[in-house]
Amino acid sequence: SALSLRLISEGYHVTICDDLSNGKRGNIPVDAEFHKVDISDSNFFDSLPSYPYEVVFHVAAQSSNALSWKDPVKDLMVNQLGTFHILNFCLQRNVNRIIFCSSMSAYGSTKNLPTPESIEMKPDTFYAVHKLASEHYLRIFSKENGIPYTIFRLYTTYGHGQNLDNIDQGLLSIYLSYIINKNPLIVKGPKNRTRDIIHVNDVVEAIMLSLSKDISFNKTYNLGSGQYLTIEEIINLLIKGMGYKLGEYPVKYEGGTQGDPPDTLADISAAMEDLGWKPRISPLKGIGITIDSFKKR
Repeated sequence: SALSLRLISEGYHVTICDDLSNGKRGNIPVDAEFHKVDISDSNFFDSLPSYPYEVVFHVAAQSSNALSWKDPVKDLMVNQLGTFHILNFCLQRNVNRIIFCSSMSAYGSTKNLPTPESIEMKPDTFYAVHKLASEHYLRIFSKENGIPYTIFRLYTTYGHGQNLDNIDQGLLSIYLSYIINKNPLIVKGPKNRTRDIIHVNDVVEAIMLSLSKDISFNKTYNLGSGQYLTIEEIINLLIKGMGYKLGEYPVKYEGGTQGDPPDTLADISAAMEDLGWKPRISPLKGIGITIDSFKKR
């Protein structure tokens, strides 16, 4: 929704395809054309108008590592087969540009911090495997059919519009959901883990910059803030931001999720150099903005 709003503000006609499995109809901009479809269905694009689409932004996914363990077949269908169908759509409709949001999960639990795009990929979850496979699909389709792509490996992305009803996806939105509903905050994994978190507006800015820069064709970039906070620091900021004193709100730490990396930190030098981009919203500022947006809602 954040990307669509930005595109509309710059004069693009935006067509959104979503099955609303983890989204809300109310988040779709009123000026966007919406089609409720399932990208794992090979015929999903039959209902789409025959516009001369300039670019496809592939941001549809089952994006929870935890849920990929519960239903790996669904994850396979949405994240891997769905990507294959979208690439076939580009081929059939002569779309000559695709931008794909992958995930830092594809690296696995690396100790190489900050993590560059060039390290060996060792995904530790089904979700991560399917994301990495999708990256290879893009590479093959580009090589065989000349469709230029750009891949962004997103670090923990947060901001307005996240689904607070889903406590299996979205680090900050999971924690906020507990606090907003006044339930004891359950944290899976130790509090000393570190996370590179990036505000959605900074993600959108990088994506928009890549549109007009040929240097980004057929390249892969990390998108993170280049900074990190511990899980405990993130939780404390959320608790204070929601009006509670530290130690006042109940927090319970449990065992971690399979494949969850202990620490994440992005090397963002490639995106900064090629795109002229840099994150403008620090984690501290971004958490404050996010809390305010949920309070207003």
